[in-house]
Amino acid sequence: MKHQAHPLYLTTSEVAAQLRVRPSTVRWLIRTQQLTAQHIGEEFLIDKSDLVAFIDAHIIRPRFDGWGQIT
Repeated sequence: MKHQAHPLYLTTSEVAAQLRVRPSTVRWLIRTQQLTAQHIGEEFLIDKSDLVAFIDAHIIRPRFDGWGQIT
């Protein structure tokens, strides 16, 4: 029986589902220190606030020229 993560934490599978990537990609983000996680037993747990910070840091905002057009 698999345990449930604390509501403030997400598993790699839950984060992968939210980011629409594979769990191995989430583990790669953790290994390369792009995403903060706690290693508990065999599982990584990601604090929801760390996931929000990661997403915020990777938002692509459009650039506008002097005429209000997206460049």
